[in-house]
Amino acid sequence: MLEARSAADFTTTHWSEIQAARTATPGRRQAVLDNLARRYWKPVYRYLRARGHDEADARDITQDFFVEAILGRDLFGQADPHKGRFRPYLLHCLKNFTRERHRRDAAARRAPDRPVLSLDLWTDTGSSHHEPAAPGAAPDDIFHRQWAASLLELVLERLNAACRQSGLETHYAVFCERFVRPALEHAAATPLEALAGRFGLTVKQVANRGETVRRRFRSLLLDEVRQTVLDQEAAEEELRALLAHLRG
Repeated sequence: MLEARSAADFTTTHWSEIQAARTATPGRRQAVLDNLARRYWKPVYRYLRARGHDEADARDITQDFFVEAILGRDLFGQADPHKGRFRPYLLHCLKNFTRERHRRDAAARRAPDRPVLSLDLWTDTGSSHHEPAAPGAAPDDIFHRQWAASLLELVLERLNAACRQSGLETHYAVFCERFVRPALEHAAATPLEALAGRFGLTVKQVANRGETVRRRFRSLLLDEVRQTVLDQEAAEEELRALLAHLRG
């Protein structure tokens, strides 16, 4: 069971950021857009690829979705965050957007004041995120699984940076061998005795280092999930759902 959290832990979520951005300065609106795109472009892109769009078209629609739908045309304007979690609602909005976009005149020009994403979303061109979905995979399943994978990637980056800053590189290496690699590669965890010999530690020290980072990982993962929900119960449900999607 996750540790209890107060309502104050949920005061800043993606819902509240979007709502605040509607009346914010252009710079603040751009920052919200960049944050959402940085986190969630991969599941949006993979969903579109699974729906049959080629790479160039999927990129263009992904850009349009974040710029036009979320902020430009305020697709979230009628959203009630109390009725659901951010992840399924974003997928619902994406489906509506693609249906409407399909009906638009293909020759329509973008508005002159249309904002653009300030970050380069396409730096990992060779990654698996740009590969077509496996035959038979449902686009919705692709979206949810990529959402979970992107969240895991983000949390591991934060965790690795925090460990380096604190001089806990060995802790992180043990954690990866004991928990991350087995989960991603469906392989057996490296035995504690082998890691103890590799790092010149006792078996107990290795076990303690791995557990220390595992707890920190869970805390960071929950921090990210909290940004998409409004309360602790929903956070627990969302976390279970995301882990289920990762397990496939």
